[in-house]
Amino acid sequence: MHDLAGKGPIMQTVMTQTWELLTEEQKKKVTVMRMDMIIKFLEMKICNLEKMIEIKKEAIVNVRKAQEMIKQGKC
Repeated sequence: MHDLAGKGPIMQTVMTQTWELLTEEQKKKVTVMRMDMIIKFLEMKICNLEKMIEIKKEAIVNVRKAQEMIKQGKC
């Protein structure tokens, strides 16, 4: 809840006021939920990056095959 940079001043005020109303136990729960969301976001991002790496590996294999065919005069 402390990284509200980039949010509007009204949103910062509302979030700060809301945060101050929570008990310590509620703050812990909200923090854990927020961390879970961040972890899920990062997992999705990693998954997407892994897919892109696989696509690029396949592309490299195909380019090498095409280069080999060109060298052999088959293309």
